[in-house]
Amino acid sequence: MTAKPSLAWHQPGGALGVWCNLPDIHVAETVARSGASWMCFDLQHGLMDFSDLLTLLPVVTGTDITVLVRVAANQPDQIGRVLDIGAHGVIVPMVNTAEEAAAAAAACRYPPAGSRSCGPMRPAMLEGLPYLASANDRVMCFPMIETKEGLANLETIAATEGVDGLFIGPMDLCFGLGIAPGDFAHPEFTQAVANILTACTRANIAPGMFGYNASLARAAIDQGFVFASIGSDISCFRAGLTEAMAIASGLEEATAQSAGY
Repeated sequence: MTAKPSLAWHQPGGALGVWCNLPDIHVAETVARSGASWMCFDLQHGLMDFSDLLTLLPVVTGTDITVLVRVAANQPDQIGRVLDIGAHGVIVPMVNTAEEAAAAAAACRYPPAGSRSCGPMRPAMLEGLPYLASANDRVMCFPMIETKEGLANLETIAATEGVDGLFIGPMDLCFGLGIAPGDFAHPEFTQAVANILTACTRANIAPGMFGYNASLARAAIDQGFVFASIGSDISCFRAGLTEAMAIASGLEEATAQSAGY
């Protein structure tokens, strides 16, 4: 771990990141050196599990990138374990109430600020016990707003002590609102996004967005999001491969199909 996460939350131009679904060390080290501000290893829907992080995190340690992990569920043991092996922060899915947000934040911090159990394996190996003195200030907690219940409790979730930002998964938010997945122009969706941005501004926390491609990421940053993904390792590979095949096939216009994970 670096002494201070390098994610430039308030840097002009926004903090662009890459979502990582593949448990491949070569892909991970390429992403870490791509110029991205952050990367997120996905334990909820990605093709990896906790044991994969034991090799993935060391590969990116020592680079300037900030490393987040989306845990599979809002459970203290899952949150604590990924922090103990060197993640800088967690993205926590399906947070619907202030109480659930408080539980996630508490799992990220040592007492008296929280309830994280002490056993920082990799941070202690790399930094020694001084890690404990600064860990609470360095670790980041990002609940996801994905449901109608979460939207109904938006203001209290955003105002929860220890919450550093709110993160949107656009497809699940569509499902939560009862609209067609991918209908990001739907008035209910755009209003929900605007409400999340407003709640983050009021609470002085960072709004984040899962962007399925670079254009959506740029649009999110321009809208006021502090951090957004440009896509996933899979979608970036797919887009590059599609474009290369189109160009090599002599098509007039090469369009990279980057939708999906």
